[in-house]
Amino acid sequence: MLAVTCDEMKAMDDYTIKDLGIPGILLMENAAFRVMENIDLEKNNKFTILCGIGNNGSDGLAIARQLMIKDKHIDLFIVGDVRKGTENFKTYFNFLTNININYVNVTKKDDLNTLQRALEENDMTIDALFGLGLSKNIDSLYFDVISYTNHYSLYTLSVDIPSGINCNTGNVMGIAIKADKTITFHMMKKGLLGIEGYTGKVLVENIGIPDQATKAVLKSS
Repeated sequence: MLAVTCDEMKAMDDYTIKDLGIPGILLMENAAFRVMENIDLEKNNKFTILCGIGNNGSDGLAIARQLMIKDKHIDLFIVGDVRKGTENFKTYFNFLTNININYVNVTKKDDLNTLQRALEENDMTIDALFGLGLSKNIDSLYFDVISYTNHYSLYTLSVDIPSGINCNTGNVMGIAIKADKTITFHMMKKGLLGIEGYTGKVLVENIGIPDQATKAVLKSS
């Protein structure tokens, strides 16, 4: 199976958005829909969703919206300063706050008690803390959130890549989510190969990036 680097995948995203004119938010909606297709909604009714403030967090918020449509119970935790989120994050965050979704902005140790209860009580955890661009070791509250998730979550699904895994090498950046399943998008990432203890089962899903973008990037690599 052909696997790509983080830079190659980002270049495919950029080509799709900037050169072909496909909105990034549409790709995120497609990603959320593909994740939903991989969840057994008959057996899973209560979800803990962990979001960072980058585009991986945006995917998590889009999934939260999809689950709301299905009338599922959601405990949403956002780690990071929401004012510093990416534009796509802010778009989804503003939408969800406008429809009065409840969320916990994890800013202090006491918030971890609330997280622990949700992880223990809910059927599934959706990991959307960090995506492909992680380049430094995880510390502070992010470290604690991942540690709690690994210890208390009944079942964890990671979006694109388990948070804390280096996309290119598969190295653990201080700590990483140990997922039961990983849904990655468009193409396999090099860092996902051979680390089943962190990825669980890996599925590659199509989110609408045209072959033209793939060929343009790989041709120039």
